[in-house]
Amino acid sequence: MRHISTPAANFPINIRDEIRGLRKDCEFLHRLSKVTSESPMIENALDQVQLDTILAPYHPESPKKFEEELQDAERFLMDFVDSAYSGVKPLLVTDWDGTMKDYCSQYATNLQPVYSAVVMGRFAELFTRATAVLTAGPLRGPGILDLTALPINGPVLFSGSWGREWWLRGRRVVHEDGISEEGFDAIGRLSDEQMTDLLEDSSFAQFALVGSGVQRKVDRLTLGVQTVFGHVPLELVVRYIDAVKERIHRVDPNNAVSFSFKLVRLELYLM
Repeated sequence: MRHISTPAANFPINIRDEIRGLRKDCEFLHRLSKVTSESPMIENALDQVQLDTILAPYHPESPKKFEEELQDAERFLMDFVDSAYSGVKPLLVTDWDGTMKDYCSQYATNLQPVYSAVVMGRFAELFTRATAVLTAGPLRGPGILDLTALPINGPVLFSGSWGREWWLRGRRVVHEDGISEEGFDAIGRLSDEQMTDLLEDSSFAQFALVGSGVQRKVDRLTLGVQTVFGHVPLELVVRYIDAVKERIHRVDPNNAVSFSFKLVRLELYLM
């Protein structure tokens, strides 16, 4: 547990998962540096690194359970390998959080591990016709393009906002179907003006790092209001939600856009 201080508050953040991720990457890079001079082919080097022995001790249940799950994953992925060798390479669409990287308490500090990027990138190049990562989070702000360790114009395609925005050939492509121009503008002003100003208030500064933080998606805002460990006092959560409602009224005083306001577990959705 670490603490961050603002002029008005001192609040805890849990960076256990980030530290574990760095430890795994440090060991991976240490082993890789020792074998690459002898094995210029990355596939041979990866085999010598024995990545499974780095990851197994971190399994939440046991190293034995890790091996069982690893074998299941290998059987699944071998279908891609066999297809690539026998004819037309398949398409692969995968999730982001919990798949290509671990979950963490703070979205903004949840970087993709280097070992994940190296293995995923090589697999995409060798055995798939196209590989895409689809996430509910945004592309930027921070988003998947800020947190990935893969080259953003490399072998893997990136999509955010449940597929409403894509990073294709070096530019952002947005699908705005079903969103009114007024609604799109209101979400933009709420995010860029009101929420930015609100988080500069020292009382609410910590919410930039609570869970999802403030995520500007194509058709909505997602606001983190509590951590999985319940670190934020309930009284502060209530005041923050009330302040957000007041900022919504500033953007849409006559209820012309009619924001949908939904609180689900640790997050607040504004649509």
